[in-house]
Amino acid sequence: MADKIRDIQSRLLKNIHGGDQVAAAIAYAPLVGWIFPYLFRKEDELCQFHGKQGLKLNIVIVAIYFVIWVIENFPLTAWLFGLDEPLHPLTRTVWLVALVAYLGASAMAAAKALTEEKWSVPYLDDVLDRIMDKIREETSRRSKGDS
Repeated sequence: MADKIRDIQSRLLKNIHGGDQVAAAIAYAPLVGWIFPYLFRKEDELCQFHGKQGLKLNIVIVAIYFVIWVIENFPLTAWLFGLDEPLHPLTRTVWLVALVAYLGASAMAAAKALTEEKWSVPYLDDVLDRIMDKIREETSRRSKGDS
């Protein structure tokens, strides 16, 4: 165990003056952290990887928040999920679980970035690829239908 700790410490301190690990870890600061490594550290592969992943995590959490907000405030669903309605605790629970998962994944990924590891958040790329494939299929289907 002590050897593993020393190994992690040596990797952390190895390039601390370059700031690449710290810049990569900044990518996981909620909502805007991805901007710094993604836009200002273009030459660093580690920063680019973590900047893109931080952006993806933020897109997912904002999308979940937006969907829950629409469900709670849209007139057809607000009578079930709105404030002081019977299913409001369900949407609040979903939001709380999503937020805890987001913060946990961000903390784990930031720790991995500090040790110069390219750790991918499990299922993140798979889910986003499926969503993008569905969007592409739908747009190509609609463009073929319009022609």
